[in-house]
Amino acid sequence: MKYCLLIIFLLLAVKVYGHATIIIQDVEHEEGKIDVKIYTDKESFLKEELAVESIRKKPTKGKTIIPLKKVHEGRIAVIVYHDEDDNGELKTGLFWRPKEGFAFSNNYTPKGSPKFKKASIKLIHGEPVIIKLNY
Repeated sequence: MKYCLLIIFLLLAVKVYGHATIIIQDVEHEEGKIDVKIYTDKESFLKEELAVESIRKKPTKGKTIIPLKKVHEGRIAVIVYHDEDDNGELKTGLFWRPKEGFAFSNNYTPKGSPKFKKASIKLIHGEPVIIKLNY
């Protein structure tokens, strides 16, 4: 019986995280949308129209799970922001400092212009990527 429950649990875990999944933590509220962009090289990095995958999803307070459909493994950089007013743009203040929740993969906090190499991570099939939003 214990083995049956273990097998069922493992199958459910594979179903939830079977492909590439991003788990966005520390989401403050459920207003607006979570915007995720995936890049695979430095030439396309930060150019929204060149992202290999773009996802907009209604946030869930605390944690929002984003399943990826196009990218399943390899070197990627992820940019996430909480579009709190749902206008499709990241609000910024003085010196372009974000006024809405944002984050890069690899727990990267740029000290100037963001770099693909510093934000990039190795995406492994079946292992979720965890990103914490900064507000």
